[in-house]
Amino acid sequence: METNPFNFQKRLILLFLFCIPTLVRGEVAKLPIYGKGNYIAFSDLKSILPELSTKLKKYTSVGGIYTPQGNLQFRIGSSFYTLDGKIYKLPKAILKKEDEVYLPLDMVEAVLLNLIAYDVRYQFKESELLVLIPKETVPKRSLGVKAIVIDAGHGGKDPGTSDQTGYFEKEVSLGVARYTYLYLRKYYPEIRVEMVRKDDRFVELEDRSKFANRVLSDTRDVIFISFHCNASLSDKAAGFEVYYLSQSPSTETARETALLENRTIGKHKNPVVSEIQSQMLSSVTQRRSKKLADAVAEQYEKALSPEIPSRGVKKADFSVLRGSLMPAVLVEMGYLTNPEESKKLRDKTFQKKIARSVIKGIHEYASAKD
Repeated sequence: METNPFNFQKRLILLFLFCIPTLVRGEVAKLPIYGKGNYIAFSDLKSILPELSTKLKKYTSVGGIYTPQGNLQFRIGSSFYTLDGKIYKLPKAILKKEDEVYLPLDMVEAVLLNLIAYDVRYQFKESELLVLIPKETVPKRSLGVKAIVIDAGHGGKDPGTSDQTGYFEKEVSLGVARYTYLYLRKYYPEIRVEMVRKDDRFVELEDRSKFANRVLSDTRDVIFISFHCNASLSDKAAGFEVYYLSQSPSTETARETALLENRTIGKHKNPVVSEIQSQMLSSVTQRRSKKLADAVAEQYEKALSPEIPSRGVKKADFSVLRGSLMPAVLVEMGYLTNPEESKKLRDKTFQKKIARSVIKGIHEYASAKD
């Protein structure tokens, strides 16, 4: 087990009533982050979420966190936990000092997204976690989709990555986005479908979010899908990934992918969108984004693997996702820097297969329960 580097002095400061636009009033709490920005004490989390309980077996160090929503299992000193029968890896091990259990930030986020029934707003800062607990909880309801915003990544002066022949990411993303749009209009005429860009034009990342939020302002149950292609220094790197937003990336590679896609943020940021992006994340929106990512990834793999293998569902801090106030995912459809995958991604028939698989994923998501 890792040695515990913390200064374990506890502090919990409950703040004033706070209001963020579009949110109900609630009580904001600051929870200290220990261990150089890596851990939250379970007792601090429980102090603001009293429905949480934990059990820890003395001799095996196996424990669990429980709510009426479900439970999460772990072992002290391990960097894995289980949820709904699946095993998840953590960047840091779960620790225990005296009678206190310290949870890595990724695990805290898993608790907020999966074990809390109502919408909790949260934001990880350098030395603290801000949590807004609503005065009135919003009951869960069935998922549905009434509008879909399709974002073809890059465009215009921003070509994105390219393959060895000079074929650009912006062309693949627009091709798949158009097929997705056309199929949705044909088979789901009752759903509102909007494209951020319909031709080869440059759109700032913040303006993409702003466009999606305008749709959300007059249509309930909107989702956002952004299409991209991956790149690597190695031409052997292969596979697709589906991302949802998180301040704590799944892996260092996920962090680097987000940095690559975020590099075209404009010099003149929209102040309204910038304010939205700086707000707390919504646990309900994040949970739904993960469900959408899981559904899209499952259908993509069924339709296209092993031609393009799955690299799984991941999370990272993409600017285009952070600004969108609805369930949102970013699909890295494959590696343009891989000659075999590039050949497939350029093929119109293959682009249609990608579009159909994503639509099936959306259908699975819309048919599920929250």
